[in-house]
Amino acid sequence: MKKSLIGLPVVVAVTCAATAALAHPHVFVEPHVEIVGDAAGLFTAIRNVWRMDELFSSSVVVDFDKNANGALDPEELDAVGETVRQSIAEWGFYTFAEIGSRDVKLGAPDKIHTLFEDGQLIFFFELPVTEPINLTKQPVKVANFDESFFVAFDFKGAEDFQLIDLPGGCAKTIHVPDEDEAAKAWMNTIAGIGPDEEVPQDQANAYADILATRLEVSCKAAS
Repeated sequence: MKKSLIGLPVVVAVTCAATAALAHPHVFVEPHVEIVGDAAGLFTAIRNVWRMDELFSSSVVVDFDKNANGALDPEELDAVGETVRQSIAEWGFYTFAEIGSRDVKLGAPDKIHTLFEDGQLIFFFELPVTEPINLTKQPVKVANFDESFFVAFDFKGAEDFQLIDLPGGCAKTIHVPDEDEAAKAWMNTIAGIGPDEEVPQDQANAYADILATRLEVSCKAAS
């Protein structure tokens, strides 16, 4: 199985599903996530700002520097952003929101804006919420993660998540899973699989889901 964050030639093979728990990332992201709403407590969009690691960023410069001037010009940065947008669409843009046990429907970004700063690529883009979600009636959990472990999102804490345009009665709570407990929980779910059987893809993906850092947002109803 192969996947790429920005398409060929930046392609790296990933560990197969049977060894998902032992897979390791090839791209590292410093994420900043904005949960956008309105004064009534309606959840309207998720904005991502991703600062990519220097190794990945330098490889992109090599691949997209068409005029060989050692930098990425505005047109080349646009080409990077569009290639990323097309490449990660099938992975849900690594952006997820959920209410209870179901996913919230998110639209695709119109554009991924791209900067190159201090040796690192920065991507920023917005995914609209395509269904009405009232945070005064039900909390939502938001996360960036990659179920294949190709991309690692390194959240430092709740400050990496911000609430935008939501009323003052809204609050955020970060949920950071314990890696050992997550591994035990995942192993329990696959305990019935025989030694010669492959781990089903949905169970392999579930391990990344269990490990994902999430922010829960809820709002108090106006009195």
